[in-house]
Amino acid sequence: MSELELVAKSGRLSGSPASRRMRLDGQIPGVVYGAKTNPVSVVCDSRELRAAMSKQQLVGMVVQLDLDGEKRHAIVKEIQRHPVRQEVLHIDFQVLN
Repeated sequence: MSELELVAKSGRLSGSPASRRMRLDGQIPGVVYGAKTNPVSVVCDSRELRAAMSKQQLVGMVVQLDLDGEKRHAIVKEIQRHPVRQEVLHIDFQVLN
């Protein structure tokens, strides 16, 4: 089985208005955290995320996360969705040691 790779970019603005603008632009806000790393606010491409979700369930899955060119193994800890439309609102990644 091939490993799934997701691309994330750091340095996103925080807050509800900024997150809404990102979603309108086709990006999903998220966070990357781990035992020996500080939490980093990230943004992922919604098309890439939807394509990955259509192939398999992501929650609890180990993925290779390309964070600004640095590749790390991470677990998708949580995907938050809109209660009615079921659109992805936020994604959490936990980096593995």
